[in-house]
Amino acid sequence: MRGEIIYEYHKLSPEDQKTVRRWVWVNAVVGTILVAGLIALAIKVPGDGSGDTAQHAKVHTQTNLPIERTSVLPSR
Repeated sequence: MRGEIIYEYHKLSPEDQKTVRRWVWVNAVVGTILVAGLIALAIKVPGDGSGDTAQHAKVHTQTNLPIERTSVLPSR
């Protein structure tokens, strides 16, 4: 399979080979940027605010609001 692709590439005109090289280069750059973004999202940096969710959950669990129970049935 690899040999067939290289053979087809060599059969292209120099202008088409340049276009293919440019296309491969652009795809490699875009892929690298996307991977770098995914890695940046996956890394937990201290002080980046990731603990905000835990703090937010803690605030909501500490509230002592009375729970009102209401009926969904109409009153008679």
